[in-house]
Amino acid sequence: MYTKEEEILHFIFIAFQGMKRKKEDIDLVFHSVMVGTMLKNVNSSDTIINTGYLHDIIEDTNYTYEYLVNKFGIELANNVLKLSEDKTIIDYKERKQEFIDRLKDYDNNLLLVELADKLQNLISDYELFSKYGKEMLPTEGKDYSQTKWYYTTLGDLFNERLSDNILLERYNEIYKKYFND
Repeated sequence: MYTKEEEILHFIFIAFQGMKRKKEDIDLVFHSVMVGTMLKNVNSSDTIINTGYLHDIIEDTNYTYEYLVNKFGIELANNVLKLSEDKTIIDYKERKQEFIDRLKDYDNNLLLVELADKLQNLISDYELFSKYGKEMLPTEGKDYSQTKWYYTTLGDLFNERLSDNILLERYNEIYKKYFND
């Protein structure tokens, strides 16, 4: 019988089966495993670690909020829903701004999950950035200036609300390399 964490890890490997990262030839599940691991490494609660593992399920798979409620309970399902962008908002900047505005209302534990998420994205881009420069940073069809705006706005929120955290230190260090033009 699996522990809850093992059950979640088993589930995300199934949920992301066959999916790849946008800019790396690596299974998409790697990202979720790394986010959960980062949260584990900073001694987050089991609920927050498990939220980290599950954070992209609603956004990137066919699994629904209702499915997560039934499988893992309402607290984890609510956390994942809160960390999911509203995909009905087509415009990139509007969608990201709506998400950031919601993040401001969440407790610091959920904000920490988002920090780990964005940190892992920045880390995964390092090799491409080193080889090809800042033009390799954008995804989802946006340009460098929009990417910089998004990570700057999030960074401001992270720095305002979170402190004494190795994840934040790493975020700030990588941010300076990527976006201090």
